[in-house]
Amino acid sequence: MKFLKDESGNVLVLAALSMTMLISFLAFAVDVGNLFFTQRKLQTLADAAAMAGALEASACASGSPNCAVVQSAATAALTEGSPSVSATLFTQCAAASGSGVLLTVNNGPCALGSSDPNNGNASYVEAVVSEQESTFFARIFGVDTVMVSARAEAGKATANPCLIVTGTSGQTLTLNSGGNISDAAGSTCGVWVNSSSAGTCLGGTPADMEDSGATVDVGSYDVHGNVCDNGGSYTPTPTTGSSTVPDPFAAEITAGTLVVPTTTGMTSYTPSPISSNTTLSPGYYPSGFTGNSGTYTITMNAGVYYFGGPIVLGGTATLTGSGVTIYLASGSSLTMNSATVMNLSAPSSGNQANMLIWQAATNSNAMILDSASSASWGGAVYVPDAQVTLNGGSTAAAYGMVVVQSLMMDSAMTLSCTNMPSGTCPGGGSGGSGSATVALAE
Repeated sequence: MKFLKDESGNVLVLAALSMTMLISFLAFAVDVGNLFFTQRKLQTLADAAAMAGALEASACASGSPNCAVVQSAATAALTEGSPSVSATLFTQCAAASGSGVLLTVNNGPCALGSSDPNNGNASYVEAVVSEQESTFFARIFGVDTVMVSARAEAGKATANPCLIVTGTSGQTLTLNSGGNISDAAGSTCGVWVNSSSAGTCLGGTPADMEDSGATVDVGSYDVHGNVCDNGGSYTPTPTTGSSTVPDPFAAEITAGTLVVPTTTGMTSYTPSPISSNTTLSPGYYPSGFTGNSGTYTITMNAGVYYFGGPIVLGGTATLTGSGVTIYLASGSSLTMNSATVMNLSAPSSGNQANMLIWQAATNSNAMILDSASSASWGGAVYVPDAQVTLNGGSTAAAYGMVVVQSLMMDSAMTLSCTNMPSGTCPGGGSGGSGSATVALAE
């Protein structure tokens, strides 16, 4: 009886039982925490895929949604967000199975059925990203993997994009005193700044900075990071912390609706410095060309011009032409000196439809409009890896989307934007990235 009443060692037994329970809870917390981390990662990828797909939704033929352009754009956005990811693509709520990352693109949405107000609406794109995630401790109970999923849905926003500044870090949009961005389309045109930089004028680097006297008057103004306001005027007030907008032209290049020009089959030209009225033919210009001082007109016949060297306009030269695409390869650049004029429009069809100035992604040379110069861009301007600098007193009217890595506008400079022609987009599609931008709906 004395042995049965002996309580020595009870604490050790209770401690062992408690430790077993605590370790079990800890193991559960580790697994759940890892699954939540994976879900947040997949949500970021789903957001990017849905927005990229929605940006291209109207490029699909009427009655034939979820075309290859939408699928390619969504896939490209997902892999850009996580370069090490290789996703398996499924469409229209097909049962996703297999290993690795699984991407389902639905245009219109169908994953939630009738409970989704946008169910079946081809103006919206739904992306569902799934992945089998291994467990650490749950496998003790026979649970080796758990399927983790994230869903996003995006559709057209209220304002179409006229200016997208794609650089993701640093101060990518600068308007000095008197710099002005205006909407020539009647407040239907949007400005998007993708830089995540945050801070104030006195500490940190903002994504976007406007000095006193600078004005922005557009349909919408969205900045992923922060705006540093030194007395600028805005209509509307910038929305900070906005989602980034994918590079629409990069998606169309991936999809093949925009074809990068090459020199294959082109005639090569090396013109002497120009100082009198001259007509240029489409082809390959390995050394570019230079316009000297004087008053004269350079007329560009319709076609694709591939430049391997710099274009420099001088004097009071006028550069004019219609149906023109200017491709600035690595080593090339475009500089308009004081009092020069550019009046160009892009082709309306073909592999470079509606693309006017296209600078190679490997070309980091700045494009410069100097003081008192003026440009009318009838088509898209695409400078993905460089800054566009618009110096004091110059003016640019862009009748098409402007996509640049960064933009610096000096004092008394005006950039007037409007949308691309109705029903057209770069690459010859109908609608598409040339006529709409998107926002997350769910």
